Amino acid sequence: MKKYLLLAVCVFFWMAGSAAAVEIAWMQVQHREYAGGQAFNRLGFGLIDDGGDYLPDDRSIKEVHLLNPAGKELKLSTVKFDSTDEIFGSYDAKNSRWHFAGNWQFDSWFSARILDTLEPGVYWLKITTAGGKLVERTFAFNKQVALPFIDADSFQFIPDSHGNLTWTWKVPFELGPLSLGHKLRARAAMDIFKGQKNTGYFSIILPVHMGYVFIPAPVVKAINQKGGRFELKIYLETRDKNNRTYSRPHQINGKLPEKK
Repeated sequence: MKKYLLLAVCVFFWMAGSAAAVEIAWMQVQHREYAGGQAFNRLGFGLIDDGGDYLPDDRSIKEVHLLNPAGKELKLSTVKFDSTDEIFGSYDAKNSRWHFAGNWQFDSWFSARILDTLEPGVYWLKITTAGGKLVERTFAFNKQVALPFIDADSFQFIPDSHGNLTWTWKVPFELGPLSLGHKLRARAAMDIFKGQKNTGYFSIILPVHMGYVFIPAPVVKAINQKGGRFELKIYLETRDKNNRTYSRPHQINGKLPEKK
């Protein structure tokens, strides 16, 4: 009996420790607009455990509260949990080099629509875990900026004989004047599906005036092995992550072209 009691106590404290070991890895308070006409304000955040890994589900959190710069609690929609396997890339503009992660990485995040207007200032996120621990983080929303949309009709996909793929698009003229007063960046993103199930995500951060992404053959192959249907889009955002616009999604049914 003592043996089972000791085991139960150990399991209790292990579960309590796991529930309490939650930290906020990042948060964003953001205004989003979509080429289809939708626009809203959004809270997004990621939670990690004491090992630095993103949470596999939403069981570790109990309450989520967001306060505006005046200390008033904002109305939120239902907080949603999402996760996927991701592969990332970046472009080193200083040395003109592409960089891609070699492996898929698990990522998860929480999001909710903010059902109130956003005012400039510091926003305060307060999360109560299932174990009763309070974790907090702040985020500065500077101002709302009107950004253009990338035209999905301008997307082109050009494979070469080595299996590499170049994805191009038309850069809006408005980005020239905008870049004089705002720090901007672009991201090329791809949701990957097997049937109706989202099985992965590819993305790469780019200079905002760069109207293409070069995807090397090993990454193209890895993406094709992950699914058989793809939804591609480009979004533009201010570098403070306060504002973001999304192109209309472009659907590819079947594999990405791997060779010319």
